[in-house]
Amino acid sequence: MMGQRTARELLDLEGHLMLETNLVGQFNHFAQECTNPQLQQLCHSISRSRKDCFQRLAQHINVGFM
Repeated sequence: MMGQRTARELLDLEGHLMLETNLVGQFNHFAQECTNPQLQQLCHSISRSRKDCFQRLAQHINVGFM
């Protein structure tokens, strides 16, 4: 059973994926609204970081279905 995910684990991962998706969108929005270039850069950086987290979590779900 190694590599398989329980239904609860998949639900938790799905919840985290939705959270990461929302955070990416929010920080992209903040970056667009910023007039301060440094703050805009920070928001873009945080958005990229959250997108990376999303991709890592998605990989865990894909591994669970193999």
